[in-house]
Amino acid sequence: MYHYRFTSSWKMETPRAKLWELVDHFEDIDFWQGVTFAKVKQTDDAQGIGDEYECTFRTKMLFKLKIFLKVVDKSKPTTFKLRVEGPLAGEGTCYLEELDDGRATLIRCIWEVRLDHSMLRVTNPVMRPVYVWSHNKVMDEGVAGVGRHLQAHVSEASHTTKIYR
Repeated sequence: MYHYRFTSSWKMETPRAKLWELVDHFEDIDFWQGVTFAKVKQTDDAQGIGDEYECTFRTKMLFKLKIFLKVVDKSKPTTFKLRVEGPLAGEGTCYLEELDDGRATLIRCIWEVRLDHSMLRVTNPVMRPVYVWSHNKVMDEGVAGVGRHLQAHVSEASHTTKIYR
């Protein structure tokens, strides 16, 4: 069972195709402050299904988390799904929807995760608001970095969280 379902969305003034180029090569992302990606396994699949990445990010709580991401599905140019393992485990799905006759894109990401690290689970009852705030900040900084990289305006940020336990 998951602990959290995070749903975040943003409007970015850029064509969806430009965003999809980053999806196909996110190990090259170097503009997300405090986050690094490294490809640890590459499959023969042309879409990258099965490729695995190590992702290290500095939380807003001033410690680092290292998670592993596996590409489990891609439907170019609209959807990609990742499985996450490590101190956070579960899955994330991102949707890219064209807006304004293709001049802009709605980015919507849904993460369903459980806390698979004892310290995170033990502190969860009192730290929930901080975990939610930290998640939202890290995601906003990532999208802001994409916007800077693509020289695209980002607006209409929205976050909702469902807490299961």
